[in-house]
Amino acid sequence: MAKFGEGDGRWIVKEREDGANVNNWHWVTKDMSEHCKGALNHTLKHGNIFPSDGPLANVIIKSAETSGEASVNNRKGRTFLIYEFEVKLKWSGDLLDADGAIVESTSGSIKLPDVAAESLEDLEVEFETKSRGSTLSEAMRKQGVRCVTSAVQRTMAELQAEVTANAAKAKPAGAPSAVTPSVSVPLPQPIKIEGPAPPPPAPYAVKGAAVAAPSAASARRRVVDEEEDDGEQPPPKMREALKKLRENPSSTKQLRLSNLSIMDVHLRPLIEALQHSQVFLEELDLSFNRITDAGVHVLLQALATGTALELSTLYLGGNKVSVAGMALSQNLKQSRSDLLVNWHLQLPRAKNMCTVGTVYPNSPAAQAGLRTGDSVVAFGPVQHEEYKGVSESIVPVVKGSVGKPIDVVVVRIEDASSQVQQAQLTLTPQKWSGAGLLGCILK
Repeated sequence: MAKFGEGDGRWIVKEREDGANVNNWHWVTKDMSEHCKGALNHTLKHGNIFPSDGPLANVIIKSAETSGEASVNNRKGRTFLIYEFEVKLKWSGDLLDADGAIVESTSGSIKLPDVAAESLEDLEVEFETKSRGSTLSEAMRKQGVRCVTSAVQRTMAELQAEVTANAAKAKPAGAPSAVTPSVSVPLPQPIKIEGPAPPPPAPYAVKGAAVAAPSAASARRRVVDEEEDDGEQPPPKMREALKKLRENPSSTKQLRLSNLSIMDVHLRPLIEALQHSQVFLEELDLSFNRITDAGVHVLLQALATGTALELSTLYLGGNKVSVAGMALSQNLKQSRSDLLVNWHLQLPRAKNMCTVGTVYPNSPAAQAGLRTGDSVVAFGPVQHEEYKGVSESIVPVVKGSVGKPIDVVVVRIEDASSQVQQAQLTLTPQKWSGAGLLGCILK
């Protein structure tokens, strides 16, 4: 090894005398907070985000306030827009009859506490109104909230596109492109409250062939057969959640059953619990489980026939569902136009619990695909609400699952696209040639 300052000059990295950062190789940060906050506030307050007809035609945003930080970061020629905002707005509106007379006036507020790149596709929303249950308030809760979140998503996508375009202009001719691609987020279509139901959609085509949805009888038979053959009980955390739902059906508004290894066979007790007449559940999270097309068919059929009528959002992304299975949710719109089925591959309201440090070669962690720098947002049944630290929350799950697969959801930046995304991995703790059962460091 050469002494410091000695050796072949071709391989010694030196600071340039002119201070130039060639090809943005070193990390450079530019503050974009005020620009991004101004764009969000302007869109929400002056962007006409609500439909011009229907119950929201006379709703206005009285004030919009965005707090937080944003920055453009360049590293090794790649450009990232990193941001974390909290958005608050106040709204008011009137509901008019056919003659233009005001039949209802109300107001309220909407808060988006965590607007960030990793949660942009599934924003957490806090909704308040002065007249809960009224026609206008319900329209705002179901449709207005989606208009607000879509406006925020679209604005952040446009800001990312702006950053991408500016980076491309600044890049020297012939230099390779490594900027983050922009994402187009369309506004939702207004919910039709009058007129006949739309015709059913055509079957989805996969590689030129029409794929028909499984019949109700075959789907039910498959679920029953699995139940008889498998005989497994629902996962412990699912049983606990369903018990609470049965005990307090009217007070449970959200039910999180994500990343619990739920299969088709486990949906029957869930549907039975949802059929209780006093259930007022508004959000059901079944993302990142092992539900197939058959299970989706049975669940959606139950919802279409009157189960959980207050349900407004259903998360099903990350399951073992084909394109044809996803298409089944289109038919649900005829009977449940106010129910949004979300297929995004994203864990709703995910928050970092711990970070993956060193991953040792040939270890269970390496075989599962864990990478250094991954942010763990779900480790089996453990998510941020109950997370108390690696030793207290993660270690017991590992020790209790030796030789058994654990579904782990991580947030990472893909090197090829520079996009922040979630990924579900299957990790099986077991003895190997190294220390521990995982072969990685969680910190």
